Amino acid sequence: MPKGKHVRPGSYAKPKFKRSLLFVLLSVIILSILFSNLEATSNAESLSSTDTEEAGNIVTEEVATEPETETQKELEPMEDEDLKLLIESEMAKYGFNEDNFAFFYYNMDDKKYYFYNEDSYFTAASTIKVPVAMYYYDEINAGTYTTDSKLLYEQGDYEAGGGTTASLYSVGDYVPLGYLLEQAIINSDNTAINILIGNLGYSNTRKDITKYSDEAVPEDFYSNNITSAGYAYDVINYLYEHQDAYQKLIEDMKQSSMGMYLKEYINDYDVAHKYGSYGGYVHDYGIVYGEKTYLVGIFTKNITNSNEVIGNVSLDILNYTLGKLDTSTLVSNKSETNTTNVEIVTENTTENTTKE
Repeated sequence: MPKGKHVRPGSYAKPKFKRSLLFVLLSVIILSILFSNLEATSNAESLSSTDTEEAGNIVTEEVATEPETETQKELEPMEDEDLKLLIESEMAKYGFNEDNFAFFYYNMDDKKYYFYNEDSYFTAASTIKVPVAMYYYDEINAGTYTTDSKLLYEQGDYEAGGGTTASLYSVGDYVPLGYLLEQAIINSDNTAINILIGNLGYSNTRKDITKYSDEAVPEDFYSNNITSAGYAYDVINYLYEHQDAYQKLIEDMKQSSMGMYLKEYINDYDVAHKYGSYGGYVHDYGIVYGEKTYLVGIFTKNITNSNEVIGNVSLDILNYTLGKLDTSTLVSNKSETNTTNVEIVTENTTENTTKE
C-alpha cells in the first residue's frame, strides 16, 4: 500500500506540521545563502563591467582630447607670397623679365614654393651635366656599369674648359667612368661630358634624361641642349628625393664651383649645385642644406656681371629662409625695371653649348 494513503488528518497533523516547518526553515536558509552568493556574483560582475566601461571611457576621452601634433599634420605645398615679393623686388633691381630670367624655389621643410617663367626654355650650358651624371649612376646601380668601366675618348670629344681629362688622356684612350663623372661635375670638364654623351649617343642621351621629369618637353629638346626652370626643378627634386642613389654625385656637387654663383656668399651651409655658362646664358641650380633645406634655380640671359647677380639673389633667398630678411620693406614694381644690368651678348652658335 502506498505510504500515507489513509493518514488521518488529526493523528498526523502535528508531526506533519513540524516536518513542514523544519523544511521551510531549512529552505529559507538555503535560499538566503544562494541569494547572497548570487547577489555577490552579480555585484562583482557589475563592478567589473563598470570598471571596464569607465576605463574605456577614459581611453576614449584621452584619444579624443589628445591634440594633433605638427608632425602628424601633412603639410600641403603652397605658394610663398613673401618670397614672390622678394623675387619681384630682385627683378626690378636687376632688370629681370620673362625674356632674360627664370626661377624656382621649393622649401623642403614647410613645402612653400615659388616659380617664375618656369616653362620658358634657355640654352642649358653645363647644367645638363647633372641629369647626364644621374643617368650614369642609375646604370651603375643597375649593374650595367661600374665606376671602373672604361669609355673611349674619341675624336671630337675634346673641348676647352676646366678639368684634367684632356691633359691626362688622349684621343683613343679608354677613360674610367668614375673619373669622368667626377671631372664633369666638380670641374665642369667639357671633354669629360662629351665622352659620356658620346658613349650613349647624343639623341639617346637627350631621351634618357627626360625620365627625371614629368614635363612634356618640346621636340627640339631632343636635338638641342636646352632647359627650363621647370625641367631643372624636376631634375634637382628627383635628385633630392633619391639621395641614397646619388651620394657621390651630391658630394661632387658640393665641391663644385666653390665661392661662385649660388654659393658665392654662402659659407656656413653646404650647397650642392651645378652652374652653366655659355653665350650670355648663365645659370645655377641646386640644393641648399640650411636650417631649412631648399631647392633653388636661377636662370639668366645677357645679364651684366651675372655671377655677382646670382650670388646676391642667392644670399637674399638664404636670409629670407633664415628669417633675416623682412619682405615688408620690399617694393615690387616690375613695370619699372632697371635695365642698366642688361647687356646684349652675341652668342657663338658654332661652339658646343655645354661650354663654361
